Amino acid sequence: MIVDSNLSFLQYCSNDELKTLCDTLTHDNKGEVRLSEQLTDNDVYLRCYPDNMKGMWQEIAAELQRFGGNTFANIFRGGVGASYESILRDVCKKMKVRIPSCSTVEEIEIALLTKYCEETIGSMDIDLLHELSVEIGIKPQSYNKQIVAAAILVALRRGGGKVLAPVIYYIGSNISRILIGRGVYLATAGVLGRAAAALAGPIGWALTAGWLAFDIASPAYRVTVPAVIQVACMRLKHNSHFLTAQCV
Repeated sequence: MIVDSNLSFLQYCSNDELKTLCDTLTHDNKGEVRLSEQLTDNDVYLRCYPDNMKGMWQEIAAELQRFGGNTFANIFRGGVGASYESILRDVCKKMKVRIPSCSTVEEIEIALLTKYCEETIGSMDIDLLHELSVEIGIKPQSYNKQIVAAAILVALRRGGGKVLAPVIYYIGSNISRILIGRGVYLATAGVLGRAAAALAGPIGWALTAGWLAFDIASPAYRVTVPAVIQVACMRLKHNSHFLTAQCV
């Protein structure tokens, strides 16, 4: 494993979160073990999975690094893979998320999650949009769908701290469930919960199919895209006391 300060926070995440990330790396959406994974035969995995995931957080991080690294380049790295930041930037490039070269990892992750939220919010129906605007303290001047959606998006782009972070988290965390059939489940009520739940059904599939209009047919991207979004959501929760109190 590359010593990577951007992944060290994983040791403080919950067992369920780490299990979801681990499953993302080792199993496909049919529940079958990925041919290219190197984790499930590891002694630490056999000892810790599924009840002591904190005991193998470093192995999970190393597996993500291996998937993110170019196979040929990994040979010259001794098989240790790429840094998380390089993997994150590669995913953003693939998903056409524009980020300044000087951005921090946290800023890049927020840009990635915000991009998904923007696309999702733009496709919500007017009733859900109106309730969402009320929930986060926005008062649009009209009940028109485009105006309400635009008001929410402006607030997201300006940054919302503790008020808007839940919107990014609740919506962003569901992309893992849509792409690979699993994700971090949330204990929440109200419009935020409904907004997240909406992505689990046919509408969610349609939204994702429309936004992810790029080729993730390669085994590497089928792993790194949902894994990076999962890590981004986990960091967002870890960095927010509000989310820590809301999530399971």
